[in-house]
Amino acid sequence: MKCPIKQRVVVIKSLIEGEINIQKAVDLLGCSRRTIEWHRQAYLAEGKSGLIDHRHSNYHKLAKANKERIIELKKKDGWRSARNIRDKLELSVSEWTVMNVIREAGLAKQNIKRVKPIQRFEANHPNDLWQADIMGKITLPKIGDCYLIATLDDHSRFCLSGKWYLTQRAINVFQVWYEALVRWGDYPGHCFKMRAASIGEGRAGLANMLRLSTNSTRSV
Repeated sequence: MKCPIKQRVVVIKSLIEGEINIQKAVDLLGCSRRTIEWHRQAYLAEGKSGLIDHRHSNYHKLAKANKERIIELKKKDGWRSARNIRDKLELSVSEWTVMNVIREAGLAKQNIKRVKPIQRFEANHPNDLWQADIMGKITLPKIGDCYLIATLDDHSRFCLSGKWYLTQRAINVFQVWYEALVRWGDYPGHCFKMRAASIGEGRAGLANMLRLSTNSTRSV
């Protein structure tokens, strides 16, 4: 199957949800009914990753233009992994195929040195700092892409609350914070939202998060 992985996911998902029949899926992907059925079962069992072609013989299927795109993107963004490049360019080959192209071009070690150094910090005492962290996206069979949103105590790394969501909306982050407050009944000394700037201290920080969450809800 030579079509991009993104197209396969859309077609197979539509087939499973009953939006199209198997003949329509055959026409859209240009393959046999047997292949469609195999991909349907693979998607139900493994999600999106089940539709990736892992055959090692796929290497010769990469056109010269696609090889040049891989090399160009790797030179531009040296931090990108083979898997990241494959997904970014929507190539219907395995990450090993992309890695072979990168190695032949002498670019395999480009992402050893991080573009931005890691900055680590830790609160001095429990309840000095609570963090809102989002892990994802994670593709779950029959559900789709999900995100785990959690509230953590920075000093102890204790998980105060956590929940799975289909989106990363700010109102979901606030809901997890609210559940932590209701359960543990105390205000942290400082609030921090991962992948974003500090949102304030104590009650003011929580009020600011509520304001951000409300604004986010209104803008959707």
